[in-house]
Amino acid sequence: MTLIVGMANAEIGFMVGDTLLTPLLEVKGNPTGAVNGEFHGLKIQILNDKIAIGFSSSNSAETALSIVSNVWRALQTDPDVDVCAKLSDDYQQSLSSAADEKPDCEFLVLQLGVSSNGLAHITAEGIQRCERAYIGDQAQYKQMNALRKPYDPPKEQYVQQPDGTFQIEKTSDSKGQIEFMEVSSAMEELVQQRNTAVGAIGGNVIRVCDAWPSGKLEYMQAGIVSLSAEEGQSGFSLLSSCTGTRGVGIYYRSGKLGFLMIVGDAETCRKESSETIQSFIELASQQYGMNLVGPT
Repeated sequence: MTLIVGMANAEIGFMVGDTLLTPLLEVKGNPTGAVNGEFHGLKIQILNDKIAIGFSSSNSAETALSIVSNVWRALQTDPDVDVCAKLSDDYQQSLSSAADEKPDCEFLVLQLGVSSNGLAHITAEGIQRCERAYIGDQAQYKQMNALRKPYDPPKEQYVQQPDGTFQIEKTSDSKGQIEFMEVSSAMEELVQQRNTAVGAIGGNVIRVCDAWPSGKLEYMQAGIVSLSAEEGQSGFSLLSSCTGTRGVGIYYRSGKLGFLMIVGDAETCRKESSETIQSFIELASQQYGMNLVGPT
């Protein structure tokens, strides 16, 4: 199944979600998934600097992906296309043309605006505008809320400057930013329970937010690195590509391999072997046009 949570108001726009795709994909004859036999995918896709779409489906993830890809292509042709209307119309067409079981899909559309941000929940019943919404497994949403804890933000932070140096600045987190952190932490704890309904590669949930100072939608990065005499260098990096071909890459140092999840890609998750994280970044650039950045 899936769990994606979104929020949009004048302060912030964000979505947080897992990556595990429905096991029904395997029933339909697909080969074993790329991640330890599981199927994973980028279920929150940033289509441009201002628009991202999250999707969920209990029986046809490929249909949901196809609909999102159609909207992405339409935006490339006409940047002013009504994204919600286009997505809803395409979904209705898929429902009407289904010969057997109808695709059970839900979508969240996050759009950044000049004075505020918007969130829309799209189902077979139509389009509903909202400030907060989730799609996917209701039981997992309740469990995530049970895991949610108050976030006590740090008083200072290191902020990278245009010349690459870092400067210590006072923090001033808004209510929206605090909610983003609380939801992100609860989602991470939820996927680490390793149930069959939601999951993420190595616990790396996908977080999309209007980033500061760019003001554009970006995939958030993460990393854990350790160095020991017994294991050498180990850990992982969640890298993001927010220019060129959008998507994320997750690289494991000890395993010398990584996974790429790319916006608009028919292959939901690509497994790539690379001796180093630098060669993994180069591979993603040369073969897929991604500009991966993050903790290296």
